[in-house]
Amino acid sequence: MSKAIETFELTRRYGYRVALREVSLSFSKNGIQGLFGSNGAGKTTLMRVISTLLRPHGGKISVMGFDPQEESEEVKKRIGLVGDKPLLYEELTGFENLWFYSKLFGLSSDFFKSQLDGLAPRFGIQSWLQEPVKNLSTGLKKRLDIVRSLIHNPELLLLDEPFSGLDKDTTEDFWNYLNEFRNLRTTIVTTHNLALGAALCDEFVTLRKGVVVGQGPISEFDQTL
Repeated sequence: MSKAIETFELTRRYGYRVALREVSLSFSKNGIQGLFGSNGAGKTTLMRVISTLLRPHGGKISVMGFDPQEESEEVKKRIGLVGDKPLLYEELTGFENLWFYSKLFGLSSDFFKSQLDGLAPRFGIQSWLQEPVKNLSTGLKKRLDIVRSLIHNPELLLLDEPFSGLDKDTTEDFWNYLNEFRNLRTTIVTTHNLALGAALCDEFVTLRKGVVVGQGPISEFDQTL
């Protein structure tokens, strides 16, 4: 099976602190892949390197067959990212945010409308699209940010603690959405909820202090790592 992500001895530092230490791993194309580890393990740093937001200090990485350092535009148009903070403009309405990102990705008006018509009711934001983002609750901002990440139908979805800030119903809706599209795109999820991760994911990588300490099919995942 071809790989969505491959790294070889990937290293990233913050000053003297090593966040990723010669990390070698791979994630298969399609399916839901888990990236596990405690705070400070290097999960968010790795997600930011994959998404081109950070440059590594050593080693190699391939994302959907592209080098995110040399071919960042090719990588960016293929990924959707949900991080700890919504990538939204507070002064704009929800609709204006989504329209802005649709133009950024070069979407046609018809494609944007079809995506919005499908995603907005699914994530319960259709009644809030004309409201400035600054007026939305934390949960609504998270839902809007999820829709933003999906609006261009990305090949690779990067979810850094995606269930944080979501209520029970929205968590269930998002879970069902991820399962529905499990075999149609590659999704990488970081979560502190190891039981949830084990139930959702097909493969896993576990990091500890910037080092890979476990990887393989989810059936081999040891929640004590």
